[in-house]
Parts: sequence; structure tokens; C-alpha cells
Amino acid sequence: MLAYVLIFRVDLGALWEALLRARWGYLAAAVLLAMAGVALRAVRWMVLLRANQIDVPLGRLVRLYYVGTFFNIFLLSGFGGDAIRMMELSRHTDRVPEAIGTVLVDRATGLWVLFIVGLAALPFAAAWMPAQMVLLIGVVAAVVVVGGWAVMGTRLVPWLGARIRLPGQAKLERFYASIGGCGYRALGLACAISLGFNLMNVTVNYLIGLAFGVQLPLGVFVAFAPILSMSLLLPSVGGLGVREEAHRLMYGTVSVAGSIAVAMSLTTFGVQTLLPGTVGALLYLLEGAAGLTHTEDLQEAELETGQD
Repeated sequence: MLAYVLIFRVDLGALWEALLRARWGYLAAAVLLAMAGVALRAVRWMVLLRANQIDVPLGRLVRLYYVGTFFNIFLLSGFGGDAIRMMELSRHTDRVPEAIGTVLVDRATGLWVLFIVGLAALPFAAAWMPAQMVLLIGVVAAVVVVGGWAVMGTRLVPWLGARIRLPGQAKLERFYASIGGCGYRALGLACAISLGFNLMNVTVNYLIGLAFGVQLPLGVFVAFAPILSMSLLLPSVGGLGVREEAHRLMYGTVSVAGSIAVAMSLTTFGVQTLLPGTVGALLYLLEGAAGLTHTEDLQEAELETGQD
């Protein structure tokens, strides 16, 4: 998909020229915001974990978010790192179903608030967008907002969990309870944090647009953000290809050249995934090395004890 987009749908010469002409001051600011955003998302996850009486230090959650971003680079879809976060967290608690549930709620609150923000921005961005795009964003956002409220703001999930009998039902009921049992206070705080993160995230996109000379109102970036995020659910390696085509199609409706839109998308991948993912890879390797050293020390101690 990526090769198709870059070779057949985009002028590669124009793309390369756009990347070379990017304004680095805006990109540097975007990188700082993106890195801070990872830590803020970890705070949101901690709120949900504590609501389920799972106490994990914030520093560890930040590390797991960075490591998850690393795995997002090459796992299918742009959300593959969530599975890694589930797996890693399950190693440090005996409450695995609840831990998995918090990862899903963490992701869901972020997307839900993003769609609310996008829907709120739509009236201010509509004058810059064709009517069909306004209608598409409005309908999709409204469906997601209402559906998200039904899942997180009502007893729908626990109600279904109590009536659907499947293998491993006991663990599934604990999983359902973790989704519906965070409590309104924790969910409200998680949504407030999601609002701050999403505003930072959209600002990153806006700064990247400015780096490539795209002079559009901030509201357009806000309105486009939910659909662009949802596109990452489609099968792809790290979202590459899907993300670029989504950028090309959506920003093309507001007169942004295809090469510029793809340059923005590739830069977004670099700023929001590749750079934080590189940090995550280093943290993952360092922890692995520390664990190996600890294991060797234990083995040496056991040998010395046996000799004594």
C-alpha cells in the first residue's frame, strides 16, 4: 500500500523537495509536544488503573507507552502497540483481565474525546471544506460519540457481560467489569486528560502543516483528526500507506497538493511514532539488559550458596 501511494499517486520529486524545504523550527516544537504527549497519556492510563485498584508507578507506565509506540512502528495497524502494553502490564499484576480492560478504556477515551472535539470544531471549519466532507465527518463523529457514551457512560457493557456466556466466563466478567467499573470520576478525569492530549496532538499536526507552508485554520486540523486517527485501524504496517492515502484524500479537499499532504503524513509518522518509538526501543533494550544481568547475578549467588 505504501509503495502504491508513493509511486503511483504522488510526485516523488515534489515530495522530496517538500521534505527538504520543511521549516525545522516548527518541526522541533512538534517533536517536543509529541514527546510530552506520550507522558500525558501514561497519566491517563494510571488514573484508570487506580480506579481498578491496580497500582503501577507512573514511570513504568510512561516506559510502557514508549515501548508500545516502538511496536506500533512495525505491527499491523497503528494500534498494535496496545497489545504489547497489555502483555507487558500483565507480567506485573495478577489481575490480567482488569489490566487489559484499562488499556482498551484508555484508548477508547482518547478516541471518544477526539471525536467530540472534532465535532465541536466542525462548524468553525465548514467554510473551508466541501459539503460532502463536512457531512462525512459530522455523521461519523456523531455515531462514535453516541456509541462511546453508551459503552462508557451506561451499564451496557456489564449488562451484556452478564448475559453472554462464553468459555472463560469468569475472566470475561472481570474484563467487562474493568471496562464498565472505572467509575464516573475516573472516566471524567481520563476524558479531561484526553482533551489536553488531543489538543496537544492537533497542535502537533498544525505545526507540521506550518512547516510545509500549509496555511489552514486550526479548526480544519481538529475536524480532520478523528477520521485520520480511525484510518489507522485498517490493516497496515505501522499505519504506513493508509495514513498517507488518508492525508492525501482529506487534505486534497482543502486544496493541499498531494505531495505536501503525504510529506505531512510521513513527518507525522516520524514525529509521533518513529522518534518516541526509538526512545521506547532503547528503554526496552536497557531493561532487557538489566534483567539479564540480574538473572546472571542470581545464578552466581545460587552457585556460591551451593558450594558453601
